[in-house]
Amino acid sequence: MPEAITVIPTYNAEHFLPATLDCIAAQSRRPDRVIVIDNGSTDRTESLVRNHPSLRIEWLRNPSNIGVIGNLNRCLSFADQTDFLHLLMADDLVRPAFFERSLAALQDIPGQALSYVLDDKINQHGRVVLPAVVPHGARVRTLSTAEFTRRQATLETVLLPGILFKTDRRAIPAQFGNLPQVADGVFLAECSHLGMTVVEIPEALCEYRLSNINASSRHRTQIESFVRDEWRAMMTVAGWIPEPTWRRPITRALLRLRFAARTEVKRQLFAASNPEYAREVDAVRREIGGPLIGTAGVAAVRARDLLRRLQGQPTRLQEFERLQAPSP
Repeated sequence: MPEAITVIPTYNAEHFLPATLDCIAAQSRRPDRVIVIDNGSTDRTESLVRNHPSLRIEWLRNPSNIGVIGNLNRCLSFADQTDFLHLLMADDLVRPAFFERSLAALQDIPGQALSYVLDDKINQHGRVVLPAVVPHGARVRTLSTAEFTRRQATLETVLLPGILFKTDRRAIPAQFGNLPQVADGVFLAECSHLGMTVVEIPEALCEYRLSNINASSRHRTQIESFVRDEWRAMMTVAGWIPEPTWRRPITRALLRLRFAARTEVKRQLFAASNPEYAREVDAVRREIGGPLIGTAGVAAVRARDLLRRLQGQPTRLQEFERLQAPSP
């Protein structure tokens, strides 16, 4: 019987870790090994792991804190010890059918592959604040390298907790790079670029927690990681899209437009609370987008917001603010 391992990198996540461990215990098909790699926690992480009521968990502690990216790459080091590898962040959840569905989708795929499920966004209290959009009648399917890589280039990324790797008892061909905000998107695009088959499972079997302990939240007010790294990621992944040479300038222009639009939403986010930082964000939009595409990106956001208002839907900014807002 193929072996499956879940590896959980963690650092001071005692508030969320019990629920994360419980979701693994609740799987209809549990992983054969559960490993927690502690990155120097000073809270009750070790006690929670060692005393879990229904899981036998292997607890490993790094001699020193090696950072989020370093710890993720250490998790990947277990790939050649198992047939299937799952990386689950310490504040995220997977639903009971996750392993069963993912293993079924991958079992007949030759060589190395990865599957991903859809995700609901939850807040710090575990309430769903943005449900996944599940296409009606969608079925499990294999994505072409071009389709998957293009999605990653536009930052329509899938989330690490909802991914299962079929390792073929070999090392994963890529590693996480030093782009904390978008490292997973680049990593997954490189996996596809290097030959891993990608399988989409159109079911919401993952819950991604929006909280102040995850890397995305910590990097929001750092211009390099919150804004510029997105453009670096887009350009890196765009270089892996299998497309004719003549189309590449078009692809990059479209990505520049998308980046300008994303950056305008970020500028709006900080316009009232931190106007100086908002000006910095806008300066990057103008620098990378240029006078024509940068302005077109702003116009696209405003047109989309107007359409959403007319349809009685929240604007992208309102949606983002709702995702970040605490709730009782």
